[in-house]
Amino acid sequence: MNVVLRGVRVIDPVAGRDEADLDLWLRDGRLVAVDHRISASGARIVDLTPPRGGAALVVCPGFIDLHTHLREPGDEAKETVRSGAAAAAAGGFTQVVAMANTTPAVDTPDRVGEMHERAARVPVRVLPAAAVTRGLLGAELVDIAGCTAAGAAAFSDDGRNAAPARLLAEALAAAAACERPILVHPEDEAMVLASNPPGASVTRCEVRPSACEEAAVDAALRALANAGRGRLHLQHLSCAGAVQRLRAARELGVTVTAEATPHHLSMWLPPAAEARPRSLRKVNPPLRSEADRTALVQALRDGVIDAVATDHAPHAVADKDGDYAEAAPGMIGLETAFGLCNSVGAMGGAWLPVLLERLTAGPWRVLGAASGLLEPRLRTGSNADLVLLDPEAAWTVGADRLRSRSRNTPLLGAELRGRVLLTLAGGTVAHLDGDEVLAGAFTEPVASA
Repeated sequence: MNVVLRGVRVIDPVAGRDEADLDLWLRDGRLVAVDHRISASGARIVDLTPPRGGAALVVCPGFIDLHTHLREPGDEAKETVRSGAAAAAAGGFTQVVAMANTTPAVDTPDRVGEMHERAARVPVRVLPAAAVTRGLLGAELVDIAGCTAAGAAAFSDDGRNAAPARLLAEALAAAAACERPILVHPEDEAMVLASNPPGASVTRCEVRPSACEEAAVDAALRALANAGRGRLHLQHLSCAGAVQRLRAARELGVTVTAEATPHHLSMWLPPAAEARPRSLRKVNPPLRSEADRTALVQALRDGVIDAVATDHAPHAVADKDGDYAEAAPGMIGLETAFGLCNSVGAMGGAWLPVLLERLTAGPWRVLGAASGLLEPRLRTGSNADLVLLDPEAAWTVGADRLRSRSRNTPLLGAELRGRVLLTLAGGTVAHLDGDEVLAGAFTEPVASA
């Protein structure tokens, strides 16, 4: 690799840089220089200068996903670390945090170590989150210090929220001593069960009122106050009431962060009722009203919500093709995240720099350097972790181009605007779109699923 990408727009949120008509020189996987009209002996010049009046291609640091389900171990037919990493790279992600709800759950130091061993075989950086409680059952805390020493980037029982407030406060304090946040799935499980027929599974319950989320946010904030220290992160907020509570807490200086998913930023309830099969749009928490969606977008723009996180949740066809009440919640999202937010989620155009900040610097600040995440920077002299984007290119979501092993997305056949052309992870070509000019310049094999 000895390539100069000419005439691109460089957006580096951590550095506060947004500058057009720049060149990037990449050699042997390293970012050698970023400057105007680089003259590099022996380098291949790939001229990406836009036509007059056209939009420039964008180079930015690789995206970070705080919330990915990779299904390995236990459900490798749905996803593996390798196939999930390929899907991540296709979406522009060079670092992802894998949730702990595998089979068995990642709830011991040994299992954290095993996840690191799996992650060592893929170019995308995969960091494991350890569970907060054993088996995600909410009864017994995991060995937080031991899991941290084994390499846990964070702690989360995502998919469940069974821990009582007392135990959550204890977890927040223990994790704070290890410089790790607690990531909470904010749904009050007792309220969810009370809203559904007797005997329903809490994870598959169809009716999940906004009040369940609002109550869980209140409870998590109280647990943080009772802990006296700690870092609380609220996962996949979905309703205006939760956003109001978050905003008020932030104004008071509470150490709380939050994320929103691409699907909650771009979809709402009326289309969900029309989709076929409707269960493709079943997620926890559910898609809500247009007013809720608008509140999420505004909070993301304001910085009250810190990060876009995919909640990438692969499922088998049988899990999503039957009765809605029995269907598994979740949709895949790594490969469609940028296009969905850019074209449907009201974060494109003039909001593009903010979107890229919430996909890079925002997630990094949530976890911090102690987590093992690399700072998302276009730093010369370092192995390149970057993505080349065409914010204006339209593409159709098709099953044949997805790298994930699963296909559970309501976006199949939809046209999105915003295409990932190239992803370099740790200096390795992790994803290369079908562009012939780029393919001729970057000849390394792309990691397969």
